[in-house]
Amino acid sequence: MIHYFNPGHETAVLNSSPYYTHPANIAILQRELGVLPAWYATPGDVVLVEDELNEEFVSYLSENLGFKIEAITRDRLKKYKMQDILLWGISPQSINVFEEINKEYHQELKLPVWKESYAYLNSRQAARDCLEELLRQLPQISSSIIPHFYTNLEDIEQVVEASPFQLLAKAPFSSSGRGLLRLPIGGLTRTERQILHGILKKQGTLSIERLLDKEVDFAMEFMSDGKGKVEFAGYSLFATNVKGAYLGNYIDSQENIEKQLADKISLALLDDVKSELISILSEKYAYEYKGCIGVDMLIYTDENSYALQPCLEINMRYNMGFMVIQLIEKYISLGRKGFFHIDFSSKDGEIYEKHTQMQFDHPTRFKDKKLLSGYLPLCPVNEDSHYWAYVLLE
Repeated sequence: MIHYFNPGHETAVLNSSPYYTHPANIAILQRELGVLPAWYATPGDVVLVEDELNEEFVSYLSENLGFKIEAITRDRLKKYKMQDILLWGISPQSINVFEEINKEYHQELKLPVWKESYAYLNSRQAARDCLEELLRQLPQISSSIIPHFYTNLEDIEQVVEASPFQLLAKAPFSSSGRGLLRLPIGGLTRTERQILHGILKKQGTLSIERLLDKEVDFAMEFMSDGKGKVEFAGYSLFATNVKGAYLGNYIDSQENIEKQLADKISLALLDDVKSELISILSEKYAYEYKGCIGVDMLIYTDENSYALQPCLEINMRYNMGFMVIQLIEKYISLGRKGFFHIDFSSKDGEIYEKHTQMQFDHPTRFKDKKLLSGYLPLCPVNEDSHYWAYVLLE
């Protein structure tokens, strides 16, 4: 199996062109964090990366974690004929990358096939439809959380002016906190009109929903076998900034995460949501797609009590939450807690300086080939790095 990290997946799906080019920041993210799939890959798999890995980094992980990263660049693909390709996310652009490789290197790599249904299944419209199905089966969840889709600015203005509470606009093809816009109570300003007009012009529609008083961000991760079967893969507990952008994942046991959630939402309801989602995803996704499906959720406060939004968005791709679940299971000592971070700096050398300081401030300790405490970078950090993925254990 050959793994390939292609962030910016939803935008590539929206664009739909095999020749789509990612913005510069996404291209840098892909190059610098390209080895991340190695943390959820199985022994014998390889990861396709743009640059050769630092041998010191590879040796360090092998010596302390027994983790041998098999990362290859394009010029070494010849020995991997007939291998299956596992993409972070399936899009026409990511498939085309390997179609071109097959032509250039006379390979016979086994590629996923793009299906027209994938555009819908990757959109917020699909998440809304799944949410409505959940509410039909679980009437104890409030219907006030259902988003509504609009195709013109005049209708949006009327909705905002009539709403007694603050609303949130979302671009249909976006994820990880991107494409979100908080709308002011009472009416839109010129700035909001311009932003909403831009989304409508580019994507044709957008969703509007009530802005919830968020307490906890989390997700349920599932695996689809492509033959109609979906299995629960674990809980992902993560953090976002004030604008909703993803910051990283908490590192803790599944039991502790479930207890934290059950302090606010009954375990019975969480189990019911899990069961219903398995049924819904099996019907809508599992015959179409093989791979990871992440369903983002949140716990919010409503009239001094906790409530659940069980389907904010559906990520039909691999994701950081799933990677962290695998990381904890394989490489973190039992019972340890911490945080998985993703950081960015546009300033040359700043990430490398922080990396060096972290090594000094939080020395790494290993026990029995697992991380016990301290700082561990998950990708090589160089003097010219701008993105940074790492674990910090207490």
